[in-house]
Amino acid sequence: MSRHILVATDLSPRSDLAAERALFLANLWDATCTFLHVVDDDKPKALIDLQISSARDYLDDALLKSGKWSDIQPEISVKTGDSYEVINKIAQEKRSSIIVMGTHRKNILLDLFRGTTVERVLHTGKTPVLMVSKDAEGGYGSAVFGIESDSCSRQAIDAAFSLGLIGDARMTAVHAYQDPATLNMHYANVDSDKIKAHEGLRVNETAESISDFLSSTKLDGRSYNLILENANPAQLITKVSDELDADLIVIGTKSMAGLRKVMLGSVAENVLRHARNDVLVVPPQA
Repeated sequence: MSRHILVATDLSPRSDLAAERALFLANLWDATCTFLHVVDDDKPKALIDLQISSARDYLDDALLKSGKWSDIQPEISVKTGDSYEVINKIAQEKRSSIIVMGTHRKNILLDLFRGTTVERVLHTGKTPVLMVSKDAEGGYGSAVFGIESDSCSRQAIDAAFSLGLIGDARMTAVHAYQDPATLNMHYANVDSDKIKAHEGLRVNETAESISDFLSSTKLDGRSYNLILENANPAQLITKVSDELDADLIVIGTKSMAGLRKVMLGSVAENVLRHARNDVLVVPPQA
């Protein structure tokens, strides 16, 4: 079955990077591709009609000038409504394998209370989202996987391989564990040798547990580095990816309900907000 790539564009230079990556993947996968722009429908009809016409003309012209991918003829779609709702609706209708989006313009206050479009798409949909920050100069040469011992991480790992995003990339699995006992021992002025012994035991136990988990994923039998630290998960993932100058971060996200769909703070969301790399985020599939 042919794959479909949905490119959600706000027509900004940030979205241009996403468009280039999507066209590269469409060529690699021999996939069909749709460029989608959503116009806010809470405006006078005359203004909406003008924006729809202008967006379509802009996309037609941009694709015409993209000679590098002249053999790919994406469908252009301009819809009205709330961006995240329309994006997920089209992705479902097209049975998209992936949604490709650019980074958002950062506004800390608005992001805190409303969330970014990428985050809202992930909260309400089931299609993997690739947020693009870098030029599409080829396949990904290095990838960092943010790991938890759960189905969300397994689905993210499997999706990255199934989509063909990993290839021969150098791989690093990163797991941040929380150990309040160590902090409490420091506060209690416990002997440093005892603290080191406790930390060593915890690292060994965590390494064994994570290695067992990874052996049940598509990382099994492949060469990868494993990094474990007692740290904040999102901070560790972004720190390691920056230090390695990784091309791609792969991470799963957990189900959210009620207010948690609006109030933010998950590991995936913090990675999306701070990463300088492309990020593949895979929402829960069940």
